[in-house]
Amino acid sequence: MEAVRTYGDIHGLSEENYERIRPSIPFDQVKYADRGLHVDYEGHYIDIEAFLDEVVRLMDEDGWGKVDFIDHVEWKMTRYILRPGEYDTHHIRVDNVLDAMD
Repeated sequence: MEAVRTYGDIHGLSEENYERIRPSIPFDQVKYADRGLHVDYEGHYIDIEAFLDEVVRLMDEDGWGKVDFIDHVEWKMTRYILRPGEYDTHHIRVDNVLDAMD
């Protein structure tokens, strides 16, 4: 089993700003189209928060996104809710992943 799985969608990212962050993307599967970025990764532990800090700084004012980070070792999930300039984190045990989340 891989240590982590992370995936999500980020909206409101101009092509110019996508090109700025592209070198720092820690995910191995990335699709960018129509101001939206889809990311996916499964493997060893990676740090995504530095990347998310950069993304929220560069998002358009109507931008938003959600990125889920599942830690298979600790058996917990962190959901990052992104908006221009900041993000919030919500933690949930993987056993309770179907419980309501924002």
